[in-house]
Amino acid sequence: MTASEVEKGPSKTVTITVNTRPVEWGEKKISFEQVVEVAFPGQPYDPAGTLVEVSRGHGPDHALRPGKDVVVKDGMVFDVEPANRS
Repeated sequence: MTASEVEKGPSKTVTITVNTRPVEWGEKKISFEQVVEVAFPGQPYDPAGTLVEVSRGHGPDHALRPGKDVVVKDGMVFDVEPANRS
């Protein structure tokens, strides 16, 4: 399946894990901002200092950066660490 076929195909609900909590996700992609909102609903955050680590996805584990998104896969794990505030 090509990347364009993934984009055009119908969405299916997958289960992802955000900070140890299972979450049903019905979109093909999830953005950095959406992951942070799922982890800390309605809370302000500093995008430059917030870390989102992705594992069990496509390829090796990696960090998701502000303004970026990733194609979701059933069983993906997202660990979100807020910026330390001084």
